[in-house]
Formats: sequence, C-alpha cells, structure tokens
Amino acid sequence: MTVADAVRTRLERSLLAGDYSAGAHIKDSHVAQKLGVARPTARVAVQALIADGFLERETGRSARVRLFSVQDVADIFRVRRLIEFDAVRSVCQGADTEPIRESLAKFSEVKGDQDWETAAQADMGFHAAVVAAADSPRLSRLFQTISTEIRLLMALLRPRYPHVSTLHDEHTVLLDALVAGDQDHALQLWAAHLNDAEAFLSTRIREEPSR
Repeated sequence: MTVADAVRTRLERSLLAGDYSAGAHIKDSHVAQKLGVARPTARVAVQALIADGFLERETGRSARVRLFSVQDVADIFRVRRLIEFDAVRSVCQGADTEPIRESLAKFSEVKGDQDWETAAQADMGFHAAVVAAADSPRLSRLFQTISTEIRLLMALLRPRYPHVSTLHDEHTVLLDALVAGDQDHALQLWAAHLNDAEAFLSTRIREEPSR
C-alpha cells in the first residue's frame, strides 16, 4: 500500500464515520497538514475518492463531500427496493443463508456506540450478502453501482441510531425472517426497514441549512 493509498483509506473511513458533513470542503492542503503527508500525495488520495464517487469537485474549487437532494435519496432507495426485494424473494425460496449469518456477525466487531464506521460497514455487508445470496451476478453488479451512495447515506443516518445495538437488532429480525422462509413477512420487514431510513434521511436533508 502506498502512502497515497493509506491516506485515501483514512479519508474514506472518516467520511463513512460521518466525521465530515455533506458538502464539507476537503482541501488538499488541509489533508496534507492533518495527516502529515506531502500535498501531492494528499491530492492523489483526494482524486481517488473523487473517482470513486465519495467526493466531487467543480472546476476551480476544492473537493467536497457529495451532496444529496431529497430526490436523490428517493431514487437511490427506489433502486435499492428493486434489487433487495428481488434478492429477498430468492433467499426465501431456499438460498444458503450462512454467508448472511456471517455478515451479521460483523456487528460483534463494533467497539461501542461511537463506532459508527464499523457498524455502517456491517450494515452494508449484510445487505450485500443478501443480494449475493440471490446468485445473480447482474443483480450484484447493479447493487455495486449504488454502493458508494448507500455508504455515504449511512454516514448521514448516524443520528437515527444513538445506540448501534439497535441497528444490529433490526438486522437480526430481518435475518430471522429470511431463515424462516416467510416471503411476505420478510418483504414487509424489509420495506419497513428501508422506508424508515429513507424517511429519516429525507427529513434530515430538508432540515439542513443552505448547503
């Protein structure tokens, strides 16, 4: 791993932990000073995050954390429902749930209620495992195309879960429904889970001051 790779990883972790607000500017000089690296190295790391969709940069301006509108959130969750509901149906028809159980176990690595980064990774891993269990390479690729946006929205979702154990408990209920194979019940729970997240994010974005 190069120094630039390490800086990129450090910044990505900070973004997913919610350490930067949506629209916050990420200057190369600030990154270099904060992490004790050369400015060209910081610039390479920032460019990598722009390429991966975590940051955006307008011509002549410093990079900033991706901004989402209420319409963006609605569209992302619309696509999530198309993908995940289909995956849930497939899993309930007899797919192997062991990888999903293993992904849920990642919540055990959460160090405390302030460790949102690990909790968010466990959340994302759980949903990715459900999609993978559907055994559709195209469905998994489609989920991958919106994964960066989902991960950034997870950072905004942090105030919804003051205790990350609540997030774990929600996913335990989802897993139990999958294992039981009750498709209708599982879809109802999945819809409630995604609807709650979308409603919270939409409200938070509307209430934010001018960005």
